[in-house]
Amino acid sequence: MKILVTGSTGQLGQEIISQKPKDHQILFPKRNELDLSDHLSCRKYIEFNKPDFIINCGAYTNVDLAEKEKELCYEINTSAPITFAKILKDYGGNLLQISTDYVFDGKRNFAYKENDQRNPISQYGYSKAKAEELLEKILKPKNQLIILRTSWLIGPSGKNFLLKMLNLHKTKKEFFVVSDQIGTMSSTLDVAKICWQIISKWNFVSKNNFINHWSCSGISSWYDIAINIGDIAKKYKILDNPAIVYPIKTENYSSNSERPLFSVLDCEKTSNTLNINRNYWQYELETIISKIANKK
Repeated sequence: MKILVTGSTGQLGQEIISQKPKDHQILFPKRNELDLSDHLSCRKYIEFNKPDFIINCGAYTNVDLAEKEKELCYEINTSAPITFAKILKDYGGNLLQISTDYVFDGKRNFAYKENDQRNPISQYGYSKAKAEELLEKILKPKNQLIILRTSWLIGPSGKNFLLKMLNLHKTKKEFFVVSDQIGTMSSTLDVAKICWQIISKWNFVSKNNFINHWSCSGISSWYDIAINIGDIAKKYKILDNPAIVYPIKTENYSSNSERPLFSVLDCEKTSNTLNINRNYWQYELETIISKIANKK
């Protein structure tokens, strides 16, 4: 089985590749081979290689910069997967589209279900929501599409909140973190495992639950996670003395983009479909930090 992983140098792409089953052929092209911002590059690569599955975790993820680079964000997050889908439809390939909590507006206080109305409040969120909408029309009729939404994704490599916080704990005596954005953390280690579970059960999942949610269990704020990062990193001797973390409200934090204040995803349906229990967010956070510690 031939599987293309886009965004293979990103934090999730790296982890998906590291967990690949032995019996699969994995394609993980560099940008000069597959440029998600270039329609022609996308079309040529898929037509030539004809993968059985595409795990599309390549994305434009700079939420603030997306407000200025709207066209580039749309090309990568919307146009590229639509190009993939049109070609996959013709020869029967399948697409696992990695999506995000940002397709919702975050203006309520109970968990979002898979079929809740999309209502993005940022350019990044709009680009991902529009991709979902268009992909459904192209690939859902023949069960060639599964959407996996996740939230607050962190891991031991790449660019993410965890590694940024570790650096701040090392270099600052004190810093501020937003405390009124509430959500559920996701681990790249965990999400990669779910991706391969979905691929292995594609026919069943695509027919019964083609939109899926996955994150850790338990609710937190970014402030809660930042404090825990310092405490756990000290436990694993990555830090000697964590910085003091102070809470700050979103309205007092400088940002070019509006962010959802509530990003909790209801994952019960996916958990039941795949027969997998979720780990608590502090457990996954410690697992990631212990992996970073073991590399040193």
